Amino acid sequence: MRDSHERPSPSDAVLGGQNRVPRGAMVLGGVEGVRRRLSSPRVEHRIAALYEALNCGTDGLDLIIERLHDRSWKVRQAAYSILEKRTETQARQALRRYDSYNNCWQTWRSMGRLGGVDHVDTMMLALENDSNHATGKAIEESLDLVETIQGQNRLKDYLLNGTPIQRNYAASYFKKKGGLDFRV
Repeated sequence: MRDSHERPSPSDAVLGGQNRVPRGAMVLGGVEGVRRRLSSPRVEHRIAALYEALNCGTDGLDLIIERLHDRSWKVRQAAYSILEKRTETQARQALRRYDSYNNCWQTWRSMGRLGGVDHVDTMMLALENDSNHATGKAIEESLDLVETIQGQNRLKDYLLNGTPIQRNYAASYFKKKGGLDFRV
């Protein structure tokens, strides 16, 4: 008699291509099957895996929460939509953190578009005070929006006189803009 872990359940994902699954083949189900589908390059597969994760208890909920930071906006929206319908404290807290992050991200982008000296200073200070990867990424993208002469001159000051992290972000800005001319 076969063990129950060898028999697929209705919610298991089957690993394979277009060929028929050979008799006795392993079925990749449960959390590991969902995790594998969430790593797919295809957005529609990742979204489908989010719904499969609902059948995996707390571990599945953790996987859905992780997808709030997926590279695809569609996957992030699907994860958000699923979590909105959940009542678990863990889901509610994840949505609050996500909303807070998005509000912060929009603030950084506004500062970048304005591009004033005080805006650049605020973003550079935040890099020193919050070593979170998400904050760094949001600020990097926001600094890329700085187009004013005053903002660019302030970034030049950080490139020459800032802390190591501030110099790195300023250098990244100028590299993306095609370099910096130091001729006087």
